[in-house]
Amino acid sequence: MPISETQEVGEPLITSEYTVEPIPVTSAATVVFLPLDTTVQPALSPLPCESASAGTPLDVTIPDDTPIAPGQRFVKTWRLVNRGACIWDSTYSVVWVSGDNLAPVTAYALPTRVLPGEAVDISIEMVAPPWQGRYTSYWMLRSPSGKLFGLGPAGNAPFWVRIQVPALDTATLLPAPTFSPTPIAVLEGQITLTISQGLHLSDLTLQQDLSKVDFWVEHSAGGMVLSPQNEAQWGVLPFAETPTVTRCLELTQETTPIPLQGESFFPSLCVRSADGAVAFFEVIRVDEERGLVDIHYIRWLTP
Repeated sequence: MPISETQEVGEPLITSEYTVEPIPVTSAATVVFLPLDTTVQPALSPLPCESASAGTPLDVTIPDDTPIAPGQRFVKTWRLVNRGACIWDSTYSVVWVSGDNLAPVTAYALPTRVLPGEAVDISIEMVAPPWQGRYTSYWMLRSPSGKLFGLGPAGNAPFWVRIQVPALDTATLLPAPTFSPTPIAVLEGQITLTISQGLHLSDLTLQQDLSKVDFWVEHSAGGMVLSPQNEAQWGVLPFAETPTVTRCLELTQETTPIPLQGESFFPSLCVRSADGAVAFFEVIRVDEERGLVDIHYIRWLTP
C-alpha cells in the first residue's frame, strides 16, 4: 500500500480495515463476606404454653409418707413454676389423674393468674381414708384445650401426695362378738330417718329415745350427721366390694359421728351395735332442707 501524502515516515500505519472488538465479560457467582463479629442464629421454636417445673420446695405441706389419722382432713400444697409462654389463669386447672383419689372432686381451677416465670402455690383439701394403709394420689395440670401436662423434661410426669394411715388404737375397739359370723337370714329394704330420730339396729325400728337407738340423725355445725349411740360402731366399705357380714365385722371400728355431706362422707357403711347386730347401710339420699335421710340396708340375722 502506498504511503499517503500526509503521512510522515516512521509513524504507525493506521487504516480503517482494523477494528478492536471488546472482550466479553462472563457473569460470576456473587460472594458476600460477613463481618467477623456477625453470626447467623437458627430460628428458635416458640415456647409452649403447657410447661411447668417444680418450685422450691415442691412439697410445701405434707411431705411423702406423712402419717395422717384415719378420716382426718388435711391440706396438700404444691409449689409449681410456669415455664411456658402463656399466662395461667382460671381456665387452667389441676386434676387428679391416677392413684388414690383423696379429694372430694377431681379437678380444681387455678386460684390466681400466673405469669411466665412465676410460681404458684396450689392447695387442695383432702381426707385420709378410714382404714390403715399407704395411699398415693397423682395430679397434673390441664390447659384450656384439655391437654394434661406436668413436670420433667417431657412435661408428662405427675406430682403427688403420699400419706401413711396408721391402724386405729385397738384399745378403743369393742370386744369381738361371740356369735358365729355366718348369717342364717338376710333382711333387705329401705328406711327413712328424720332429724332427732334414731334407729334400733337389732329390730330396725325407729325411736326418739337416745338410750334405745344405735344411730341418731341430727344437725351439726357442718350439716346433718348420723351419730353412733350406745357404743355402736361403723366402718367404710369400698364401692367395689360386695358387702358380707365377715367383711363388715372387720371394718366396724369407728365411733365418731358420720357427716352426711361434704368431702369426708362415704355413703357405703358397715354398722354394728353393742349387742352384736350387723348391717350394711347405703345412704342414697340426703335432704337437708327437710331433714331426711334415705338408707338402703342389708341386715344379717345371725344365730
